Amino acid sequence: MDLTLYADTTWQSPWVFHVMVALEELKVRYKLEPLAMPIPSDVRASLQEHAILGKVPCLAHGDVWLTESSAISEYLSERFTPPQHPRILPADVVARARARQVMSWLRTSMFGLRDDRPTTSVFQRPVTRPLGDKAKADAAELVRVTEQLLAPGATTLFGEWSVADADLALMLMRLVASGDPVPQRVTEYVMAQWGRASIRKFLGYIPTTH
Repeated sequence: MDLTLYADTTWQSPWVFHVMVALEELKVRYKLEPLAMPIPSDVRASLQEHAILGKVPCLAHGDVWLTESSAISEYLSERFTPPQHPRILPADVVARARARQVMSWLRTSMFGLRDDRPTTSVFQRPVTRPLGDKAKADAAELVRVTEQLLAPGATTLFGEWSVADADLALMLMRLVASGDPVPQRVTEYVMAQWGRASIRKFLGYIPTTH
């Protein structure tokens, strides 16, 4: 496979996380190219030439270069299809639309929670300070949505794993990792996702801090 994922050397991007998990779940071979941040001007110019936007994550597949994590996973789901590859989006049209809804919502909301519980609180050091009012409201909405979507005893949102599960679990892990109150069944859902080999692969690249 002529696949290259351009990531970043900080290993803090939820969007690089999304794409790398998708690639791992598809079980396709790819080359990983971490780029220093900020991206050097010559490298950014090359990305802009090929992918229009000079940012990461960026996927190169032969002559096709793409940025934006959800666009990349959509492309991958249509290029690498069953039965040769596992699904990364639900087969059912309604469930697939719902998965896209969840992923879009997570990309355009939760800003209070992101401020109080940044991605570093998941991948490096938990945060001990209390949540502010905006973050509390975000956390309550995040838990409400999860409980509404998650069937009792389920460890995936739509009957089978999808990349939306990885995105949702990462957002929820902002609470779980810092010890904020989360219902037990939501915590169990998050930890089931965190145990997947694809997510463990990403976590293995994160430098340890002391």
